Amino acid sequence: MSEHLTHIQRHEQDWEAQFHSSLFQSEVSVIAYDLDISTEQAEVAVLAFNHLDEHVIASLCQFSWDYCISFCEYVGDVKAPSIQEPLEILKYIKPTALIVEHLPEQTEPIVHVELECDWEVEHGLEWLVRGQQILYVGSFEGVNSLENESYYQNYSLNFAYGNTYDNL
Repeated sequence: MSEHLTHIQRHEQDWEAQFHSSLFQSEVSVIAYDLDISTEQAEVAVLAFNHLDEHVIASLCQFSWDYCISFCEYVGDVKAPSIQEPLEILKYIKPTALIVEHLPEQTEPIVHVELECDWEVEHGLEWLVRGQQILYVGSFEGVNSLENESYYQNYSLNFAYGNTYDNL
């Protein structure tokens, strides 16, 4: 029995569940795209998500805000929300899924989240954190969570490394 996962549903090729996000104070889906991924592996991801360091959360919010501003300026017809500090961006985003992947042994916990955001309804937002290191913040691309850091540094439109629409 899982301590943090509820409503576990197994399908032909994957499984999903729900957990309570302490950051968003809401229920969020967990998606495992492989039946071999255990609920224990999902529990590790849930605990990692719910225990992100406050500095990591602040940085995720800042990078998400940077993405919002850059996107709105780039497309020109979307207005960015008016906020006073980056943490307020949480009012404009909603997690839709915590993605759980097969991890090699000795890998730090990975928080890989797909989110909806008010400013980019088509592609949304994606966060990828390994351990307490933010690797990707930007449009949802389904980035691979096991690449070397240089992969993410050079990934276009990765706001965690300052790659904005100005860099296109």
